[in-house]
Amino acid sequence: MNEINELARRVTREMEAVGYSPITIWRMYADALIPLVRQHEAQGKKYFNMDIVAEYRRRIYERRKKGTISRKHGDKMLDAANKLARLNDTGKLEWSCPSRISKYKLNEYYENLLGKYISSFDIHPNTRDDMVWVARKFFAWLIENKRDTLENFSADEIQGFIIHCAGYMQSSSVHNVQLYMRKLCSYLFENGLISNAYTALLSMKISRESKLYPATSQDELALILAQIDRSTPRGKRNYAIILLGAVTGLRAVDIIRLKLSSIDWQKGDIKIVQSKTEKTLTLPLTADVGESIKEYILYARPASTAENIFLCTHAPYVPVTATDSIRDVYNNYRQKAGLPKEAFDGKSFHSLRRGLGKNMVTAGVPGETVAQVFGSEKPKSAKKYFALDSEHLKECALDFSGIPPAGVTAKGGASQ
Repeated sequence: MNEINELARRVTREMEAVGYSPITIWRMYADALIPLVRQHEAQGKKYFNMDIVAEYRRRIYERRKKGTISRKHGDKMLDAANKLARLNDTGKLEWSCPSRISKYKLNEYYENLLGKYISSFDIHPNTRDDMVWVARKFFAWLIENKRDTLENFSADEIQGFIIHCAGYMQSSSVHNVQLYMRKLCSYLFENGLISNAYTALLSMKISRESKLYPATSQDELALILAQIDRSTPRGKRNYAIILLGAVTGLRAVDIIRLKLSSIDWQKGDIKIVQSKTEKTLTLPLTADVGESIKEYILYARPASTAENIFLCTHAPYVPVTATDSIRDVYNNYRQKAGLPKEAFDGKSFHSLRRGLGKNMVTAGVPGETVAQVFGSEKPKSAKKYFALDSEHLKECALDFSGIPPAGVTAKGGASQ
């Protein structure tokens, strides 16, 4: 059993260890940890008590709802309660960069349901994020339509939600929503929360269009890199990340998972296990990429015991864990470079990968080699990069000389 006062002090020591400033630590302790300690003392409890913490959380939710405390202050108090509970249960705190806050706000019923749903799966973080996104979006839609619980749930709710999504999403996104809705409804049915899994309804085929997205050109890349202030720690990190994406073609998820041990400086290569395929990939460490990473590690990377190369630029100095962070960094520099960016136009960080593929194909690199560089054993996976090579595609175009347009005879007269 852990004494509540000692747990609170341990939270502050953990915060200090990952780089929080003294004033931030003091505010957390005085504004959020001490009130929870006093709740225990008021009930004569010397040791951490989960029932008291649960009641504390419930009161915070109520006060936020009534407006007697701000959402920001309420979030701080809830965060303190969560840290204490985690430290009590596991003996340690896991730190991560702040993730994007969802715009889909849920009531306590759906928030608890979402937590139980996600915790019932042992899945890859990327899949987990997708499941959370769909479930949270669906529950928020139910609340918006005056359905605060799952009582009297029917197929109408599923159909209404899918139609709602189809009204503004691409077909591929609607397909993904349907996939995760099937998983969600299966869980709800198995746990007696709804009367039917609606498998047939959620198995209807949704046609998905195949779209060819653009690649970042060399001129665009030069403009983007020119926007980065490489004299700052943030700039050194971001320059290395974008250059990695452009020169190696690594996905954002693999870049944030790069470890210090992933680079063999003697051999001059980068070795990773790809997140998407779970296969090992070895790539050459080019001079420009190696120099940018070295510059970041030696002169900008915060002191840390973390194995990941790329860390947050402000406390807590922990590994960057969200691909959204990489996307936002890239989009910010695109905007500064005056390059247009619209929703779903494909001009995201991943366009750097397409740019590398296109450049290799244009240079005459065989499709098999292109596929291997991108970590695939199938040469046909390089076909999409050939489609981006407009110059060589022109050589494949049919010669229409001697073939008259429709409605015109070979001699130039109109057909009867």
